[in-house]
Amino acid sequence: MSESIGTAAAPVSFQSVMRPFGWRDKIGYLFGDLGNDFTFLLASSYLLVFYTNVAGLQPAHVGILFLAARLIDAFTDVGWGRFLDRHRPSPAGRFRAWIGRAALPLVVVSALLYAPFIADWDYGLKLTYAAVTYLLWGSVFYTMVNISYGSLASVMSPNPGERASLSVFRAFGANVAGLFVALVPPLLIYATVDGVSQVLPGSFFMTGVGFSIAALAFYAICYTQVRERVQAVPVQEKRSFLKLLRSLAGNRALLGLMAGNLILMLASLLTMSMAAYLWLNYFNNGALSGPAQLANYLPGLVLAPVAAWLARRFGKKEIIVTGMLFSAAVYMFLALTHVTSPWVFIVLTVLAGFGMGTYSLLVWALIGDVIDHEEVRSGERDDGTVYAVNTWARKVGLALAGGLAGVALTAVGFQAGSPTQTEETINGIYLVSTLVPGVLYAVAALLLLFIYPLNRKRVAANVEELKARRGQ
Repeated sequence: MSESIGTAAAPVSFQSVMRPFGWRDKIGYLFGDLGNDFTFLLASSYLLVFYTNVAGLQPAHVGILFLAARLIDAFTDVGWGRFLDRHRPSPAGRFRAWIGRAALPLVVVSALLYAPFIADWDYGLKLTYAAVTYLLWGSVFYTMVNISYGSLASVMSPNPGERASLSVFRAFGANVAGLFVALVPPLLIYATVDGVSQVLPGSFFMTGVGFSIAALAFYAICYTQVRERVQAVPVQEKRSFLKLLRSLAGNRALLGLMAGNLILMLASLLTMSMAAYLWLNYFNNGALSGPAQLANYLPGLVLAPVAAWLARRFGKKEIIVTGMLFSAAVYMFLALTHVTSPWVFIVLTVLAGFGMGTYSLLVWALIGDVIDHEEVRSGERDDGTVYAVNTWARKVGLALAGGLAGVALTAVGFQAGSPTQTEETINGIYLVSTLVPGVLYAVAALLLLFIYPLNRKRVAANVEELKARRGQ
């Protein structure tokens, strides 16, 4: 495969490279998201706790750091996606090669995020260390690996059904990683001292190292098993980056998906960020934060065998919107009833997870639908850039979740470094953990319902249009 620098990624031609699409590609792609989420979910779930309870950073300062990093990602994500669409590919492919090149620095910096020795540094120095390592991890190396990995799905096969199967396998890998991240770290990083659940700094660091080593192994499996089969065909006239952005700004499907993704990431990651504080303070049992996170991953594993059938039968958009409305209702019920039993709380959040499970399984197939829609609209196909723009929206949701969590903790009177909190603060943590996600899930459902246009009928029409253009 060869492509000159500056070659546009549209139109496309399809070739079999080395072997047909099959189970090796699906399993390899699954392992790629295992690698992603062994660092990403670990940071999403526990990094805020490390910064506040181990490093002694103020929650508001951490929130500003998270938000600033995502603003930087507006440039690094889209810039990297554009580079992937325009650069000269190596024999390993346009996207796959970069997974192999950037995986090692990514996992090294991931482990360094949790270095406990910074706790004894001057406040300005440890805040600087946190900022530098966090930016290197999320805005540089994770961007390089994740944008390359996500863009890979659209070039592994031209078949929409096969791409949908990749979305399900990717989500299955994410849910397996999520279960592991939810269940294992709490057993290692928390301990009860004099009746109070607390954090173990040294164990935090060793957990980060272990997860980084595992992530590197998973990336290696992904790299060796997947293949690229869709080649970009050089065109004489290429639209400029500004012209591309203008086109994307008019793509209602992309804008609707970005808006929904931002709100959903904000809701789900706010829940994850607040979970440690909820279980440490409201339920006074940090170890239960692991079983509690079953709500985020177990439903997706249960739904995986039927997700593709549900999408074909009812439509991806239709299933996702229905699920989000159900999750919103359960979280609002939790907020109103103020549940005190930890096990009743876990059961209800697991039920809510079945609503959101459809989203986690099918969202990556929505990206393929949006890329197809953009090709129908413009005649050009910029897989990496479209994926990067949407990913940036998701990462803004991540940043806002961390920022909102920090602001919310400050607003309810949380005292960083203190083993106990006031009753007013504890009740405030519960309300932020239930009512706010419930409202956000409902907002995301409405955004996708009324803005995102790609229902089942529209997706089918786009597929047929592209087949006609390609003479298939």
